[in-house]
Amino acid sequence: MVEDIGKIISNGFETYSKNLNLGIPFVLNFFISQILSFIFFSVGFSYILGPEFSSLDNTASPEQIFSIIFPLLKSHIFELVFLMLLFILISLFLSSFFVAGAIGMAKQATENGKSEISTMVESGKKNVASLFLANILVGLLFLAGLAFLVPGAIVRPSSGGIGPILLLGGFLLWVIYVIILTIVLAVFSYAIVIDNLEPVDGILAGFNFFNKHKSDVFLLWLIILIILIVVILGLILLGVKISLSFMEIAIIFVSIFVISPLSTVLWTRLYMTRTGKKIYFNELLAHPNDLEKLKSD
Repeated sequence: MVEDIGKIISNGFETYSKNLNLGIPFVLNFFISQILSFIFFSVGFSYILGPEFSSLDNTASPEQIFSIIFPLLKSHIFELVFLMLLFILISLFLSSFFVAGAIGMAKQATENGKSEISTMVESGKKNVASLFLANILVGLLFLAGLAFLVPGAIVRPSSGGIGPILLLGGFLLWVIYVIILTIVLAVFSYAIVIDNLEPVDGILAGFNFFNKHKSDVFLLWLIILIILIVVILGLILLGVKISLSFMEIAIIFVSIFVISPLSTVLWTRLYMTRTGKKIYFNELLAHPNDLEKLKSD
C-alpha cells in the first residue's frame, strides 16, 4: 500500500497532533541559538574590538558610531571572519543535532504512533556527525550557484546598463538554482537519519529518491510552502489588527512549534512509505505490503 500525498498529509497531521513533543527539538534549537548568538556577537565582538566598542551607547550619533566602528572592523577583519566562521560551524553542528533528533522522533512516531524525548538524544548523537558534514557539502553546492553573479559583478561600469542587467539576471538564475537544489535534495537529511547513512551516501540517496519520486517530492514541497505562506499571511493580517509585536512572536512560535515539526513528519512519512519502511496504520504496526494482505484475509 503506497499512500498518496493527500493521505500522507492527513496521517501526518494526525501523527503531529498526537505527538506535540515533536516541537521540542526545534524549540531547544531556537533558544540555544539565541544564547549562542548573544555570546558571539556581544561578548565576542566586545572582546575583539576592545573597549571602544563596549563603550558605545544609544546617545552616540550614527556618524560617531561609524567613525569608531569602521576602523575597528578594518583592523580586526581576520579575527572577525574567524569568529563568524566559528559561529556558523557551531550553529550548524547544533542544528544538525536537533534536526537529526527531530527526524528520529518523527520516524518513531510514524512507526508506532508515539515519540519520546529520549529518541531525540539518541538519534541526535548517532547522526549528528554525518548530518553536519552533509549540510556543509550541500551548503557548498548552494554557494556554487553564486557563480551566476560573476558576469554581472566583473562588467565595468563604463559598459552602460549591461552590468546591472547581467547582475539581476545572474541573481534570478541563482534563486532558481537554489529552489531547484532545495527540491532535488529535499530528503537527504531524512535518508541519513532514517537509513543511518554516511554524508555522501545520504546526499546521493536523497538525489536518487527525487529521481524516482519527482512528482511526490515537488507536490509535498509545494504544499508545505503554501501552508507556510498562508499561515504567515494570516498572522500578518492578525498582527496588523492587534499589534506588530504579537505578529512577530506568533510567527516565530508557529514556525518553530508547528510548521517545522509538521513538515518533518510529512517528509519522514513520504520517505518511509516510498522506501517500504514500517509505518503506523490504525493501531497496527505493519509493513505497507502486509496491510494489504491483512485487508484481503
